[in-house]
Amino acid sequence: MDVHLANIGSRSAFLVLDEADRQAFFVEERERTGRVFPRQEVEETYVVDLLVALRP
Repeated sequence: MDVHLANIGSRSAFLVLDEADRQAFFVEERERTGRVFPRQEVEETYVVDLLVALRP
């Protein structure tokens, strides 16, 4: 859960929020996410596309 919240907090949109608003969001996010992941273990899947250009 803590890693999930840290990932969200690293987004630039959070850098411009007031500290009280940022903390309120994280409290609500922890509660919402905790209902879906009651063991506090959040599984996040990422898809990555790798494109390679070769020059002749």
